[in-house]
Formats: sequence, C-alpha cells, structure tokens
Amino acid sequence: MTESSDNPAELFRNLVIGKPYDGKAIPLNRLSIGSLSYSVEKEVKRKLGLIEETLKDKITMFRGTALHNHIQSLVKDKGYIAEYRMQYTISHKWKYLGYDTIVLVGVIDLMHNDRKEIIELKSSTSSDRIEDYHKMQLASYMKMMQLLHGERYRGYVIKFGGSDIISEEVSWDMAENYWNQLLQRARECADALDEEMKKQDSDALHFAGRSTGLYSFDASNDK
Repeated sequence: MTESSDNPAELFRNLVIGKPYDGKAIPLNRLSIGSLSYSVEKEVKRKLGLIEETLKDKITMFRGTALHNHIQSLVKDKGYIAEYRMQYTISHKWKYLGYDTIVLVGVIDLMHNDRKEIIELKSSTSSDRIEDYHKMQLASYMKMMQLLHGERYRGYVIKFGGSDIISEEVSWDMAENYWNQLLQRARECADALDEEMKKQDSDALHFAGRSTGLYSFDASNDK
C-alpha cells in the first residue's frame, strides 16, 4: 500500500518499520558501544544478523528516537551539539579474519563544549531506573573524548522514565572502570565473531566439498 492510501495507519506503520539497510557493508571489526555496553552476546548477535526486531521493538525504538530528536531540538539554542559521532580504534589481532584492529563507534546524544558536558538520553514507559549499561555507554564516550581530544567532560545520564525524570552523574573513577570493562567486552566480542566466521566458512567449505579457505566478510584492515 502506498503513502497515498486512504488508510493513514498504514502510512505510520511504514514509518515505524522503516526501510531495510541497503548501503555499504559494515566491516565486522566495527563494533557498537551501545550494544557492547548492554552485553557481548547482544553485539555478537547484532553483527551476525541474528536479532529479529518485532513491531513492538520497532515502536519502542521509534518512540525513543522521536523523544531524542524533540529534546535535542529544544536545547540546540542553549549551546548543545546533538548526535556527535565518535570512533576510537584499538589494537586486536583477529586470528581468522585477519583484522588487526577493533573500531569502536557510538553517538553522543548531547554535548556542550563550553560546559565540558556530555549527556546520554534514555527513555522508558515503565522504568525510572538508570541501568548499569546506560552508565557504561556514557563513560565510554567520556573516555574517548579524553583519549582523542585531551579533554575531560562531565557525564550525565538523563532518563525520561515512566513516572519521573531522573539523572545520574558518572564520576571519572566510574568512567575508568566502565571503560576497562568495555575494552574487555570488545575483545571478547571480536574473538567470538572471529571463531564464528571460521566455523561458518568451514561448514560452507565442507558442504561445497572444497579444500581452500575463504572469508565470509572482507578481511581488509579498517583503521
């Protein structure tokens, strides 16, 4: 059904569902800070395409994105920069795929350079709790700003919860600890992906009756 349909519900359903990604293939060694902060397992499944989003999941994401966009537009005139993209590369040897780096990527929701402040926005229709992985995600951005630009930013998680708006500051002692945890998770994730690609290629070769190896993904270094 097209956007000109007489049924407006279908138009908005399509907006929520969105279009499938058809851009350039994302290198396997490029890992999401947001997913890693939640768990290694989540990022492994995401990279392997094993996460199936339900319509409920998409609605939740759509609602959160809409709230983010609205808040960001409201504070733009107060000196905040929205959607600041971050990338940080660490050394790691992939035994099978041949990469020698892990590229950590993420997006800062709001950043204020004059105030030296980073804000991670979260939302929920049911919970008023700021979770540990929220703070790990924010802490990683704080450390990346320090490592890349030599600046120490204060960090706050602001959550628009089910019945309240709550905030929590992440101290620099906490940031150091969370960052070390995230680096360990990134290496665990890389090793798991590397092993899974080796297994999948081995199974494919066995099925095809071949005797030479291949890579399921482009193994060129992404630095």
